[in-house]
Amino acid sequence: MQELAIFGAGTLAKLAGYYASVEMGLKIRAYVVDEQYKTADEFSGEPLLSWREFKDNFNPTQIVLHSAIGYRDMRRRIAIYERVKREGYELITITSHSAYIAANATLGDNNLIMPGVVVEPGVSLGSNNVIWSNSVVCHDSWIGSHNFIAANSTIGGQVSIGDNNFLGFSSVVLHGKKMGNETVLGAKSLLLADTEDLGVYYGSPAVRKKTVDSSRGIRIA
Repeated sequence: MQELAIFGAGTLAKLAGYYASVEMGLKIRAYVVDEQYKTADEFSGEPLLSWREFKDNFNPTQIVLHSAIGYRDMRRRIAIYERVKREGYELITITSHSAYIAANATLGDNNLIMPGVVVEPGVSLGSNNVIWSNSVVCHDSWIGSHNFIAANSTIGGQVSIGDNNFLGFSSVVLHGKKMGNETVLGAKSLLLADTEDLGVYYGSPAVRKKTVDSSRGIRIA
């Protein structure tokens, strides 16, 4: 049985642990956090280790990792993913058994794909993305890395989405449209036109309402 550690100790980490253990049959050895976030010795019934403790006990040949950091600070998700990669640990994708991923879709590492997700033929998906339950990525779309796609979202065919974007609940991106980088699409919004980087769009049709602080990136309360 493959052994796994999960970086994170929040709701997303708990969900990732469930899908990894119950649906994929992986053995979770520990949850991992940075030292300042370690407030207990256990999380979700497993040991909770600081990053230093984890590295002292597990080298990259012994265990695989999944980074499950939520959306409150989107750039932190990138930073932790890149740190784990630099240290030489393999990052794995966790997929619910009730998701459908076409055989010719291509996926990077450390994606979390939840129940009811459909990834249609010809899709290219980068790394470190979260695709929440019942979302659909239609045929021949290209999605970069570090994106967070909330439940019930629909991404049309031949859509292009860059890196580190946040798509809210039940949002829709129309066929053939392009989203840049670090863009927010609000819940229940309908995107009918291409977006610019660092924009906050919402409405039906979605229009740009705000600008993301370029020094901080996307922060979701």
